[in-house]
Amino acid sequence: MVASVGLLVIQLVNYQKVRATLQPGMVVADVPVGGLTVAQASTLLSQIFSAPVELHYQDSIFSLDPAIISFRIDLETMLALADTHRTETSFWTDFWNFLWNRSGKPVSVPLVAEYSETQLSAFLTDVASRYDRPPTNAEGNAESLSLIDGSPGYSLDIESSMAVIDMALTVPQNRRVVLTIADGTARTPTLETLESLVMEYIDRSSFEGLISLVVTDLDTGEQLDIHPDVAYAGMSIMKIPILAATYKILDTEPFGDTALVIERTILQSSNVNANILLMQLGDGDMEIGAEALTRDMSSLGLVNTFMAGYYDQDAIPPIIRTPANQRDDLNTDPDPFMQTTPADTASLLTTIYQCAAHGGGTFALVFPDQITQKECQDIIGLLSSNKIATLIEAGVPEGTTVAHKHGFGSTDTIGDAGVVFSPGGDYVIVMYMWKPDYLEWEVTAPIMATISRVVYRYFNP
Repeated sequence: MVASVGLLVIQLVNYQKVRATLQPGMVVADVPVGGLTVAQASTLLSQIFSAPVELHYQDSIFSLDPAIISFRIDLETMLALADTHRTETSFWTDFWNFLWNRSGKPVSVPLVAEYSETQLSAFLTDVASRYDRPPTNAEGNAESLSLIDGSPGYSLDIESSMAVIDMALTVPQNRRVVLTIADGTARTPTLETLESLVMEYIDRSSFEGLISLVVTDLDTGEQLDIHPDVAYAGMSIMKIPILAATYKILDTEPFGDTALVIERTILQSSNVNANILLMQLGDGDMEIGAEALTRDMSSLGLVNTFMAGYYDQDAIPPIIRTPANQRDDLNTDPDPFMQTTPADTASLLTTIYQCAAHGGGTFALVFPDQITQKECQDIIGLLSSNKIATLIEAGVPEGTTVAHKHGFGSTDTIGDAGVVFSPGGDYVIVMYMWKPDYLEWEVTAPIMATISRVVYRYFNP
């Protein structure tokens, strides 16, 4: 009996030591703390959860010190809860289990912690400012005359990264985070990119004159403008307005002599036939016809486009003032009998295209029921039959439809204006070139063809 009592006392002493610690199998915040005192458990938990979190931003590795974001685990609450599990059972029941080496019921205490989301967001914002790579702009290569997409870049997804960091802060092991990186979108060339490339090409060409270019994206309506509002001699490009004005007064589809005159005006660039159309516009008087055409263009808002007489007229022309020919900075000494601007010509071609493709449009508003969709389609078809294999046409692949009209001044001006129908999108392109005294064909034609090629590549990468 004495031995039994002595053994019991020894076991009670041993049990008191065990009961002074957290029970075996106890886990706090996923950290095994069974057999540790509350003080020891507190030290262990503090060490584990104050350890830095390893962050990976692509190939870069750095650490997040939890203290930076005011991360704090609530030791008092967690250990009090753990200690409650230790003391809430009967002393003698637990002692009896201890004697028979029976493990107690496993107990797990969840993590109780807090941190500043504002500080974490600020930390990640700083990371983004140093490691993000914004998309680069598309650019043109003046050597190859090609347009190059910009790089897409990448950026830190702060919201998603905060979520994965939150998980890493609450685990005792594998405190490693691969931050969420969002790939950017590659910036494709814009008309501004195209304009910069064309301007650089023009500078490199050392052309000693003036080049005007207007390109209109017929899908979006966006426009590239290089000297668009300069007054130029109308030349044969004025036959496009003559064609539009003629269809305006026709009540039926042209046939016989009328159809032949219209065809020769465009396909043969015949001044004589153009004058016949002016005569029809003026009820037998070519000068009145020229005035009627000018009124029609003005009604369409083309205030810089006029005819003060007919083709090859030998007379003293009247003085017609327009915003374009009154400029002091750029003066091409345009033909006083007929003038236009690249912007006006591009606008008229855009109107014809929209009428042919969709009906209505500006023609329907300004000249209701006078120019039909079928007539606009006939105008496009006629301009598409004008084949010269140079200027705009020389810059597009063989077989591409180009509805255009070109024009040559006496010695100093050349132009081409049309609609290009391409797989990557339809567009209007109008080009004029002027040089004082004399414009060399061998110089100007290749420049126009090259610019046309660059524009085609923009719409068809």
